[in-house]
Amino acid sequence: MADFIPHTQSETREMLDVLGLSSLEDLVGAYPKAGLFPELPLSGGGLTERDVLSEMKRLASKNAGASSVVVFRGGGSYEHFIPEAVPALIGRGEFLTSYTPYQPEASQGLLQAIFEFQTAISSVYGMDLSNASLYDGATAAAEACLVAIRHTGRTVLLVSDGLDPSISNVIKTYVEGLGGRLVTVPLVEGTTRLSDLEERLDGNCAAFIGAIPTFWGTVENFTGFRAALESRGALFLLHANPHSLSVLKSPGEWQADLGTGEGQPLGIPMMAGGPYLGLLTASRAFMRKIPGRLVGQTADAEGRTAYVLTLQAREQHIRREKANSNVCTNETLLSLAALAYLTLVGPQGFREAGETSHVNAARLMKGLAGLPGVRILFPRTPHFHEFVVELSLPARDVSRRLLEMGYLGGLPLEGWPVLGGSNRMLWCATEVRTSDEIRGVVSAVGEILSGREAR
Repeated sequence: MADFIPHTQSETREMLDVLGLSSLEDLVGAYPKAGLFPELPLSGGGLTERDVLSEMKRLASKNAGASSVVVFRGGGSYEHFIPEAVPALIGRGEFLTSYTPYQPEASQGLLQAIFEFQTAISSVYGMDLSNASLYDGATAAAEACLVAIRHTGRTVLLVSDGLDPSISNVIKTYVEGLGGRLVTVPLVEGTTRLSDLEERLDGNCAAFIGAIPTFWGTVENFTGFRAALESRGALFLLHANPHSLSVLKSPGEWQADLGTGEGQPLGIPMMAGGPYLGLLTASRAFMRKIPGRLVGQTADAEGRTAYVLTLQAREQHIRREKANSNVCTNETLLSLAALAYLTLVGPQGFREAGETSHVNAARLMKGLAGLPGVRILFPRTPHFHEFVVELSLPARDVSRRLLEMGYLGGLPLEGWPVLGGSNRMLWCATEVRTSDEIRGVVSAVGEILSGREAR
């Protein structure tokens, strides 16, 4: 590890002494040992650059990507159609080489692109405004929760069990340092009940955060939630998959105070889990309380349209005690990809993609439900494009056998909280799946289940 750090041994020793540590490895002592300092399986002594690249390509080929298998897995990362013009546009030199625009003299073209991104995301989420983006969906949700804690002066967050458990963990990490704590609101038949929310509402509650749709694929009805929360002085937060908002009610339509989401479904490849795009939107009342930066439109001294970094509410620009967050960047390149995607597909194409995803998922659910050894969880609750099934065999075994047959099946839920189980899988079908592919994977699951049972 020390070979790759450009500090002298004396500088390193001085730092470790201050921290009370004996080695650099102690800095990451809290992490699982199995994942630390892995050695690449490269044989021999010194290798040429060509040999190393060849070996790395060989190792990388062991991964099954969307180009080599048919994907029926979601769980936060989705395969969607991306127009070829999207990578072509963001690959232009003036965009590809641009980092976060820190200074007021950032180019007008880039500032306008960010402004248009904010406008597009605000429209999708039905909210008054959007910031210039954040790191990813999980950190956007956590930052929204911090806004609620700062705004209300309270420390309790009510979190629906419909929210992605990994996002709940990120929120927990963010707020515990501020003395905050999470209280879960359970799911009943895949939805959060108003009565369960009201039962947990008290004077210490800063906000409730729910999901559109839930991580488990179900569609919630948030009628009455806004009034209940407002009556107790708490905020209403909704974390939404932007792809679903092409057909489902938006956070703005539910009268949420803040809406967040993961922007990956908007023209961004799965890319092994990242980098992705955090979306954060808000009502006008929170314009000066959200983190990150906002680009605004104005006019210069000659009356020409001009774009400026209107708000930069972070400690590098204002007094630390006044800063909303220590967030110091945004995902400019990926936000431009999302803007290009939404512009190219247009409102009608965006809606058609959402409708097709829903129809494909319904076909997949119907096909799997007709197989012996398959049970659909919450079949009477509306779903968008994901759903949970319980199988007669361990889900990981089914997943491995499907991969051998050319399919990346549903996400095995062994070890997951809330609806997890060794025989459960979270399945997904987006607009890119065909009828033949759906019939094919249903047939493959049927063969696997019947084959094991026969033996």
